Amino acid sequence: METLLDPKKCSMCYKNPIKYTCPRCSMRTCSLSCCLAHKKTLDCNGQRDKTLFKPLIKMNDLDLLSDYRFLEEINREVETSKRNELGNKTKSFNELKHFQKLIQNKLRTNGSIQVLYLPRFSTKHKQNQMWFDKKSHDIFWHIECRFFIDTFYAWTITRLPTNETTLSNLLIKFQNSLNESLNINELSLSKLKQYSNEQETCVYIENFGQKRKQYGKYEKRSFNTIIDLFHERTFIEYPVLFISLINDENKMKDNLLNKKNSN
Repeated sequence: METLLDPKKCSMCYKNPIKYTCPRCSMRTCSLSCCLAHKKTLDCNGQRDKTLFKPLIKMNDLDLLSDYRFLEEINREVETSKRNELGNKTKSFNELKHFQKLIQNKLRTNGSIQVLYLPRFSTKHKQNQMWFDKKSHDIFWHIECRFFIDTFYAWTITRLPTNETTLSNLLIKFQNSLNESLNINELSLSKLKQYSNEQETCVYIENFGQKRKQYGKYEKRSFNTIIDLFHERTFIEYPVLFISLINDENKMKDNLLNKKNSN
């Protein structure tokens, strides 16, 4: 004869009064040991199935509250995912390229030189053509020279190997470019032609992040190669040199001071 089970008794041990109801399978148990036994026997994780369909007629206030919290949880997950995606894109957008890291490491090792890079959307970053050649293990430089002739005349040279990036070589290449230029008036051209002898010129660099012992935030430096010029110094993206004739050095310093004060 079939024995009827007491609905008020534990569904696992059939002895003790029920105390707990499983949120997932609604199995009713009396203790922790019976609860764990039902999870193992029925392969139940004990967590409520938040997406389980329930007819509207059977829903109560607790079900509505659970659904509301479930929707809130989904909304939080979506917002968190969007923030993480944006953060990853920003990190990827500002992350240095491999050759830029190689440039930083080599300059840090060879001359205690620090290179700072701007965000990729900045104009100076887009203009920068400094390159690291893996075969020769050498840096090819992007140099902007600003020659002083009452005001500054900007001239840029790119992809110049380190051992060729000397003041003498820069002046030679600059003079060659003047011979090919058609956009300079005769007065400016005659003044720029005077920049042919490195012994008659002086070079200043902008002093970033260093104790300013020289003139304002600009420092007069001499060099054999560009490594000597920026030894233990910092530049942003690529070097900028302020060059004047020795006789015009004070005028250029005044011009740089006015430039600093206007900033």
